[in-house]
Amino acid sequence: MLSSLKFNGARVIVTGAGSGIGQACCEVLAEMGASLVLVGKTEARLRQTGELLDALNAPYEIHVVDVSVEAEVEAMRERIAAGTVPVKALINNAGNNFVKPITELSTEKWNEIIAVNLNSIFYMCRAFIPMLEKAPGGGSIVNVASTFGLVGFPAMPVYCATKGAVLSMTRQLALDYGTRGVRVNGLCPGATLSPRVKAYIDNAAVDGSAIKRDIPLGRLAECREIANAAAFLVSDAASYVHGTAMVADGGYTIH
Repeated sequence: MLSSLKFNGARVIVTGAGSGIGQACCEVLAEMGASLVLVGKTEARLRQTGELLDALNAPYEIHVVDVSVEAEVEAMRERIAAGTVPVKALINNAGNNFVKPITELSTEKWNEIIAVNLNSIFYMCRAFIPMLEKAPGGGSIVNVASTFGLVGFPAMPVYCATKGAVLSMTRQLALDYGTRGVRVNGLCPGATLSPRVKAYIDNAAVDGSAIKRDIPLGRLAECREIANAAAFLVSDAASYVHGTAMVADGGYTIH
């Protein structure tokens, strides 16, 4: 079991690697022996993640890319393909949210959130599945969705819509690529204390106390707790976990 959790220097691509769950994924995977490919829009944030990996003596590379832009993903694919270390896994974590009832939601904002939450996964999977098919022992994809792709939440129509679509896309990809050596799973975090969620709570955009009351564990998740689940799913320890949506929500969706 423990040996199956090791990456032995294989590369793992993490989008949204500059903060929150993505940054925590990079730290956990580094501890498991992965070589990290850090992908994000903001170089300064990626450098901060890199500093954390430096402290772990973990190899990494940085790609400043907006994964909602097709041409940028394709250019990054060419750069990564030139490397000699195999790509073992992809964690599609980049995403954004917007709290606004649908009657007040602009078309521009709707399209923006769809681009980063859903289109980016299309671009990344299309670009990197051919590499994952060649990974020794098989490749793996984790698409980070949300419990709000399973249940509704007030004033989050576009977020709920995109995360539900991510889960449906995950199931479809699992049908196409399982026999070709690529496992595909979704991950549904519950409310997590990422910088974005902390800002929502601090600005009273959402009621943090009310959220806690609805979670049987009585608290929000730490980013590393979600990262642990993602790292397990992309590791060989999860070799027979395929096409599922793992829920890590402190029990939120059981009632």
